[in-house]
Amino acid sequence: MGEKIIKNELLKNLVNKQDLYKAAKNIKLSNEDTQRFIESIFSNYFLDNDNINFLVKNGYNFFAFEDQELCFCLSGEEFLACCKKHLAKTKNPSYTPFIKAIIATEKYEDYLKFSSQLFESNYSKLAKTEKCNFVNCEQKAVENSLYDFELDNEKYLTSNKRNIFDNNYKMGESFFNEVQSNQFKYFGFCQNHMNQISEIKMNKNSNDAEILLFNFPTIVNKLFISRVQLEALKEEFRNYFNSIEEEAVKPMFIYNLKKVSNHVSSLLETYTFFVESLSGKTNNFAIAKFSLPKTNNFRIKDVFQPQITPDDFKVVNSINNFFISENFASLVMFSDKTNSFITMVYDKSKENLNAFFDQYLKIIHLKSKSEAAFISNCSLILADNILFRKQWFDKLDEQEKLLYSALNKFRFQHPNMGQEYLKMKFFAGFNKGNNFF
Repeated sequence: MGEKIIKNELLKNLVNKQDLYKAAKNIKLSNEDTQRFIESIFSNYFLDNDNINFLVKNGYNFFAFEDQELCFCLSGEEFLACCKKHLAKTKNPSYTPFIKAIIATEKYEDYLKFSSQLFESNYSKLAKTEKCNFVNCEQKAVENSLYDFELDNEKYLTSNKRNIFDNNYKMGESFFNEVQSNQFKYFGFCQNHMNQISEIKMNKNSNDAEILLFNFPTIVNKLFISRVQLEALKEEFRNYFNSIEEEAVKPMFIYNLKKVSNHVSSLLETYTFFVESLSGKTNNFAIAKFSLPKTNNFRIKDVFQPQITPDDFKVVNSINNFFISENFASLVMFSDKTNSFITMVYDKSKENLNAFFDQYLKIIHLKSKSEAAFISNCSLILADNILFRKQWFDKLDEQEKLLYSALNKFRFQHPNMGQEYLKMKFFAGFNKGNNFF
């Protein structure tokens, strides 16, 4: 399967160039003590201002591009010869970047219109070149849906939005709205192979090959949408960066570009892991399986990002350090008439990611924590494609709705250390936390 998928030239090029920030070691560091201190900072879950300032002084630039660094767009070219070369010299006085739009709220609707057009045009461009990611298939990909709503008469709520740039979330608001027909769309498989994946009926006896294939669309979906986001940001940067008049806005624009670039690069790594697992080139995959009484309260089909191991507090994913690769696992729930079967697929060769599962599964096995609450919290806090059944969600009190909204979305913003501590403390204490079963 791997060889066939790699024939998708666009993905091939991206996979070959995904080391954008992995090679960000500063060869000009003066001494071993400095290097050791930097490595200790890199083990932090959350970088505070002092951490970031120290890293910037030692060559890890969060807020500016160097001419010789590989371009954020993953072209494999240096920034000077790539996106910097194509910066528009003419200024557009009507342009408003996201950072300004969320402050000057009267401009946010204009930003939404601008960003939606940018998203849709790049969505269409990538759609035209996308090939089916299934084994031995050379067919053009068609538009797929991550969730199959045609077989379900229920109404669902989601915090996901069609326009990935529409992410101005405010404390004290519920972010869950009724699912629209244009949400969760992506180009990943031809119709025949999407049908084949959809026809898989998961149960406790499903084999590894079936589970891997059933989980595969989660990463294909996330990667496609993230590539659209990166391409749209590249276009915005080239055409409008020189239109930003406020110098204080430019560093945050660049920070977000680098963060999205690392996100796409890391997703490519996870995509490659799935491809190699499906094609039999690696046995590094592990699968966590859970079988619980059926729930109709929520659905989940997504990749998620574990953050801290529960026993030794090692970092699996940093909230704001894009100089280290992100780690993902898939999370899919399939329900039949009596049971909900949940699978999580991850790369066990990644030490801290593997430790996260080993340690939490041990805790669950000892019955000191609930597996239902663990799955619920992974779905709500560490993923973003959770669906709640509208009839169930509407019965919650207002404070519960606001809490679920905050836990689901605020990790995507720029939280302070106190907010992150409270959120992860809530996750770690999940025996008293959420249980959607």
